[in-house]
Amino acid sequence: MHDLVSLVKRNTLTFLRDKTAVFFSFLSVIILLALYFLFIGKQYTSDLEGVSDQLKTYLSVSVIMGGVLVINTVSLALGVMGNIITDLQFKRLDAFLVTPVKRYKIILSYYITSILVTSVLTLFMWILTFLYVGIFSGYWYSFLTILKVSGLIVYFTFISATLMIFLTTILKSVNAFGALSGVLGTLIGFISGIYMPLFVLGKSMAYVASVVPFTHMTILLKQVILNEPYQELPPVVVENLNVFYGTQEIGVFGQPVSMVILMLLTLLLGFVLLYFAYRNMNKKMGK
Repeated sequence: MHDLVSLVKRNTLTFLRDKTAVFFSFLSVIILLALYFLFIGKQYTSDLEGVSDQLKTYLSVSVIMGGVLVINTVSLALGVMGNIITDLQFKRLDAFLVTPVKRYKIILSYYITSILVTSVLTLFMWILTFLYVGIFSGYWYSFLTILKVSGLIVYFTFISATLMIFLTTILKSVNAFGALSGVLGTLIGFISGIYMPLFVLGKSMAYVASVVPFTHMTILLKQVILNEPYQELPPVVVENLNVFYGTQEIGVFGQPVSMVILMLLTLLLGFVLLYFAYRNMNKKMGK
């Protein structure tokens, strides 16, 4: 146990000391926030007549952060996984392999580090979100909503870290990792309907999005965050906003599938990919 804790501590400090890696891990989120607040955000409340500016802030920030928090779990998890690539490329793992530390602990330490760092930093962003909303709009999320979103963030971090460690273990160089880091956040943002509503992209793109786990993660998180703001609006308005804000469940290929089932299938996919990631990493360490 001491070996695992030491490895996790080492990986965490290695990531946090690399300011460039930390910055680029947040780059997708920074771009997304800039797009929302400068351009996209205004569209979410421009057609709401008779709604106070405070409620508009409550609504717009809620829908914005529903996407930002999901992207954050992806980009941060991938950023932390960069330790794997650098350790392999610069032969740092050789020092661990000649010690009594078991291989599975070395591999597990990267995964645990990614979950811990991503969860803590994303939860911190969520704390800033509900403080910002409360201070600038006068509306405060209930304790239950705060608790639900926090739980979903931890769950989504597990899924994102699993997918990211699998992708990382099939890469062979720092350059390939850098290229993936540069496009993945933006790609997921478009495919999952985070940058813009899926109905704008057409039915074909909606079908593609329906098989991407991050799409359903975003929908579920928005449903929870927007539940209370929706209570301040008439039901007719909420019905229209469900489509525009991307909180309407889309199922799979247009077929209705329960969100609970989708989340369980995503969890199963995560365990499968984690197994393959372990195998890939074992092969690389065996060379």
